[in-house]
Amino acid sequence: MPRLGVSVVVVLGLVLVGSGAWASRATVPVEGVWRRPDGGLVRVAGEGTAPFLMDFASRRRWRLEPREPGVWALAGSRPEARVTWRSPELVLTGVSAEPMVLAPVPVRTEAVTVSVEGAELPATLWLPGTGVPRNAVVLLHDVGRGSRAALEPYPALLVEHGFAVLTYDARGTGLGAQGRDGRATDATRESASATGAGPARGDVGRATDATRAPGLKTQGDDKRTTDAALQPGLKRPGDDGRIAEDALQPGLKAQGDDGLAAVRLLRQRLGPSVRVGLMGFGQGAWTAVNASARAPQEVGFLILISGGAGAVWKQEQHRMRNEGRKRGLTGPELVDLNEFLEVLHDARLYEDGGEARARKTLDFHFQRAKRKRWLAVTPLSSLGDVTVERFLERQRPLWREVLSYDAAEDLPRVRGPVLALLGERDETTPAALTARALNQGLSKRAGANDRAQVKVIEGADHALAVVTRESPAVETLSRQALDTLSAWLRALASQ
Repeated sequence: MPRLGVSVVVVLGLVLVGSGAWASRATVPVEGVWRRPDGGLVRVAGEGTAPFLMDFASRRRWRLEPREPGVWALAGSRPEARVTWRSPELVLTGVSAEPMVLAPVPVRTEAVTVSVEGAELPATLWLPGTGVPRNAVVLLHDVGRGSRAALEPYPALLVEHGFAVLTYDARGTGLGAQGRDGRATDATRESASATGAGPARGDVGRATDATRAPGLKTQGDDKRTTDAALQPGLKRPGDDGRIAEDALQPGLKAQGDDGLAAVRLLRQRLGPSVRVGLMGFGQGAWTAVNASARAPQEVGFLILISGGAGAVWKQEQHRMRNEGRKRGLTGPELVDLNEFLEVLHDARLYEDGGEARARKTLDFHFQRAKRKRWLAVTPLSSLGDVTVERFLERQRPLWREVLSYDAAEDLPRVRGPVLALLGERDETTPAALTARALNQGLSKRAGANDRAQVKVIEGADHALAVVTRESPAVETLSRQALDTLSAWLRALASQ
């Protein structure tokens, strides 16, 4: 049985860097939650070496670039906007007609640990500045983006609505890549996506070439499989070409078990009366549905972002087809690619006892694929001259543990309110297909409190961001998405 545990490292109230701290933490300037004079929320934080400022009033998220001691520019702003630390004030200029003096918001954070079978997952507990929250939520990241930093800026928004929030580094990512002895595990090095992670953002807030198709075109010059080319749920090939048994990443159910451990930790920390929900992003949305269906008495509500219904392999096909379009594939080439993907995602290939048929089918299609331009957007591109036998050894657990999962049977077992937001222009998750599957599954629930809202956000991508004419180089969260989420949170908090 998984163990639950909490090791409190920081018990201090404000998420705020003091007057002299910026010099020693130049990559995370004046980290904290701030308030504009008009009441708008501002989050300042760092993603590794990429600090950012999120202004919820304008819905824009800027990368911060140092200009001089205590001064950072908001990258992509025209004319250039700046944020300046004038102890004890943070001043934002260039965003509005007049400079804005930002006031710190008293948000409490604690460093905790989620103890699960075979791992200790570093986590952060966010709490409102005062009072005991009645609602709490665990955030489940998209695949391939498993560190807590990838969940920004949602924790600050959720705390603003009175929720306690728990974020954690998933197994094999961030500090969660370390074993109980603190050393990196073999699984750490498997970072690419089984279902296509949400696009990582480049310097201008757009998906970069290196991150548009996680796990693709990442083989080394010597054509051997690189660590970055492997996907969660898969085993890691050794130098002898065999699969290393100790590099297995958790499948979707195991990820759900980790999420439920975090739910129990929150209830243990805050008391049995708190209502705890799950908020999943991308593949994390499917994980949230699976976990909630298996423990409906423990999960009080769900928020699903860019995923959560339909078969996961259909999401993967959608992602690869869009990647092909980006790379300039012609209409006939896309049809050819789709036919190959239908073969690759045929469940009969991965059934017990079907090895002979699978080898014969795949051998023919693999030989044919080597001559095609669309090979670069398929899983084969990262595997070099892989044999059919080795591919099946690699793909079979991925199919069984991740790709074959369909939430159709689980959605009717979910209890409590559900909000699902999908991006109309999502190139990773098919919005219309997912929305239809969500509505069908959730409509079968009969509970009095089982209300559901499924909304496709106009013009939004996988991250619910939109491109604006005013700031095309700045990541901007959809107003429709932010307003819908905020209204839903207010309604839930009032119950």
